[in-house]
Amino acid sequence: MVNEFESKVTEGGQMNGFFVAGTDTDAGKTLVTAALVRQMRIQGIDAVPMKVIQTGGGYTEGGYPISPDFEVYCSASSFIGDGAEIRDMVPLSFSAPCSPHLASRMEGAACDIGPVLAAMKRLCVRHDLVIAEGVGGVNVPLSDTVTSLDLIKKMGLPLILVIRNVLGCVNHAINTIQVLRAQNIPIRGAVMTETSPPQDCDTFILEDNPRIIRRLGDIPILGSLPFIPGAQSGTESFWSALDVYMSDIAEDLLKGGKNEQN
Repeated sequence: MVNEFESKVTEGGQMNGFFVAGTDTDAGKTLVTAALVRQMRIQGIDAVPMKVIQTGGGYTEGGYPISPDFEVYCSASSFIGDGAEIRDMVPLSFSAPCSPHLASRMEGAACDIGPVLAAMKRLCVRHDLVIAEGVGGVNVPLSDTVTSLDLIKKMGLPLILVIRNVLGCVNHAINTIQVLRAQNIPIRGAVMTETSPPQDCDTFILEDNPRIIRRLGDIPILGSLPFIPGAQSGTESFWSALDVYMSDIAEDLLKGGKNEQN
């Protein structure tokens, strides 16, 4: 399976990987990215994560990016190469915890997608698979003229949409799907997440959300992740508990199921 997958994703020199986008901030993109990299590596694939743009980070005195999301990736699996690779895995990092267009402006810096694309290409040359996590929702501004959607289009990767399973998520999900399809961006499927403990009165809503999103959005639901305590600690026991749900999602992706054709 590994060799078949590798030859498929590298055919024609195309960038090999998936782009993980969310319907909004705190949808669970970081956990899904980290868990997918972990699952791929468990199955013998040299997969690495990438946080395309980090806010609420910055840089150390030595020039290494500070990235809370990257720390989550590291807690899930071991993949780090040299220092240059770390800079490629987090090519842009800004200190302020806000939208990239504002965070970069506050620092008097540019949020240019050129370095992000170059870093992605270098990672794709060195590794079998890159799981790239976006920033916020798909229309988050990166500058006064560029949004995250522009970066997604340039990267050209099949997209995994992470949807926080709460009251109101159906509207967010359908709107996001429509925006992606209008730009001819292939959607591989969606992952539903629960980022907080559900209330008993919410159970019927959480059970129906995946069904109605699948029907109205005409999109595959790759899987659903229940709330599991301990996400902030990033312990092995937490990741092992998440493995139970992520293994089927990773297997589905590795089977090479058809992306949307636009």
